[in-house]
Amino acid sequence: MDATFKVGGAKISTRRGISREEFGDLRAGREASLMAQPHTPTGQRFVDRREFSDDRVLITSWLSPNSTRMYLTELYALLPESQVLVVVEGESSAKLHDKTLQYFSSLAQSLRDRVPAEIPSVPGFCIDSVLVARSALNQEEVSATIRVPGRPGLMLSYTAYVTGKPDVDLLQRVSGVPPGYEGAVAAMKTLRRGERHIGPIRGQELLVRGDSDGTRSYEFLWESQGQRASIEHPFLSLRMSTTDESGPDGETMEAPFVDDKEALEVWDGILGSLRLRPRAI
Repeated sequence: MDATFKVGGAKISTRRGISREEFGDLRAGREASLMAQPHTPTGQRFVDRREFSDDRVLITSWLSPNSTRMYLTELYALLPESQVLVVVEGESSAKLHDKTLQYFSSLAQSLRDRVPAEIPSVPGFCIDSVLVARSALNQEEVSATIRVPGRPGLMLSYTAYVTGKPDVDLLQRVSGVPPGYEGAVAAMKTLRRGERHIGPIRGQELLVRGDSDGTRSYEFLWESQGQRASIEHPFLSLRMSTTDESGPDGETMEAPFVDDKEALEVWDGILGSLRLRPRAI
């Protein structure tokens, strides 16, 4: 699985198995690299380092060799008990550097250890083996691409984020096929199209099968537009596709399902497992 997480508009990632010594080496190496990179007019990209604690350090640099208005801000945090390194990387205005420092100081204090399968009992944003223990409205986002073992050519794509303005519902925005496939209407058959709610999550689905030269393919899409500025009800999207991967000779791969019934059963099982995390706020 490939996943990307964002909090407050900044990308956040984790690495396991990092000791205190390695943590220090990583920080020092990053600073040395930035000091060695030229910048006009200050001479080097490195700007400053702030230590919120022994295990929480913020490194600020110019966003690019010629930038004089924007900073790159990188928070390095170590959770020593689990030996997990957390890196938060974002862009900020040089004029608002003091506010950026305040935000990252607060963010650094909110990082907690989390067992990957744990459902925390306090509000926050789950990121792999880390919990960002905050309940205030934030720009939280997660996107993941998943390959399914035993199902060659099958790909799942999942996206969730706090939305500032919910979009028009899926079925009002698109025609009878998922976005990007309008040119293949003649070779596609709609299997299901309509409202599809998962518990309290209101959503819509559009499921189609494609047939080309005797080869079947599927494009299934479900969306929930969420509610404005709501951590509890974010925008959610789940897509199941068999068209994003080609065979060894570049040909379209046969869908890894016996028939439509099996494809729908797999989809229903995966979609039905979506849940809003309890105590998210």
